[in-house]
Amino acid sequence: MVGCIGSLDEVDVAGASLEEGRAEGALESRDGSGDDAAPGGSTSAPTLACAPLCNGSCTPIDLATVNTNGALQIALTDQYVYYGGGYGSEVGDDEVGRVPKAGGAKSILIDRLTYVTELVGSGPYAYFAGSGPGLGSKLNRVNPDGTITALPIAGGYPSGVAVDSTRIYWIGNNRYDIYARPLSGGTPSVVVPRGGGLRTSLFEDGDSLYYREIASSGIMTAPKSGAAAPTRFIPRLTWYLDFDEANVYYAANGVYRMPKSGGTPVQLATGGTRVVVDNERIYWLDGTALRAMCKDGTGTQVLASTGEHYDLAVDGTGVYWAGEGKIRKIAK
Repeated sequence: MVGCIGSLDEVDVAGASLEEGRAEGALESRDGSGDDAAPGGSTSAPTLACAPLCNGSCTPIDLATVNTNGALQIALTDQYVYYGGGYGSEVGDDEVGRVPKAGGAKSILIDRLTYVTELVGSGPYAYFAGSGPGLGSKLNRVNPDGTITALPIAGGYPSGVAVDSTRIYWIGNNRYDIYARPLSGGTPSVVVPRGGGLRTSLFEDGDSLYYREIASSGIMTAPKSGAAAPTRFIPRLTWYLDFDEANVYYAANGVYRMPKSGGTPVQLATGGTRVVVDNERIYWLDGTALRAMCKDGTGTQVLASTGEHYDLAVDGTGVYWAGEGKIRKIAK
């Protein structure tokens, strides 16, 4: 990949305000919003020497045309880009489909759904929370051959779904307990009992779960083992998180980085609404463009112009998003 290369010496870097795509270097910035960012806050990030992606001029590839009249989610598996939703107010017309990451024909796997609210990928499988005819459960697994397997759940409709190598987790909207069930089968169990009411947007990383809790006005974290009570981790609400070995990244009208061990969030860019990371770079959408920068705050690029705010994913071969009625990819 033409991208970031270099040593992994640790340095204190706060990134830069990159709304115009012009700032470079490693600067600390804040948006003045309460305790979310503070002067002097820093997070360790690798020192990298960056070369532009796509030799500085990226050309998006259109993988599929989709209906983006409403909310559309995308998720990656080993071979496919999955999408779910897409029809907004046209009740009963949502669908789950997929297109090969390498390009090829789009497949609609199930349609005429009342809604699809959660979609995640792991290894060869995709998982979605949805409601409609033909579904054996409100939480389902899509197998590599395109068949759909119903997963027994408890606690009501899932308001958040996450999956790791051994278990699937969801928030049951009856009481907002967080449940887990082995991927190999078995009985669901509560791993995080109900707390401050409404919970949504579940994420997992390592030994921890992260989720939005409205009453706490922030992102909570709790161990997957259930051995300790949840704690308030990020001091504001955000819909999307991503992780690398040391840090949590989130978007909340800006792009932020925070150590997994806790500490002061550091603002990396303004205007961000969705952020994902890989081993080398940070990628984000801000409603005008898909942007990227290396993790030391340098090498900022506009990868593509797009009005999309939310649907973004990355793997070792490309960056993917849904916008302008298409699922699109920039090859690395």
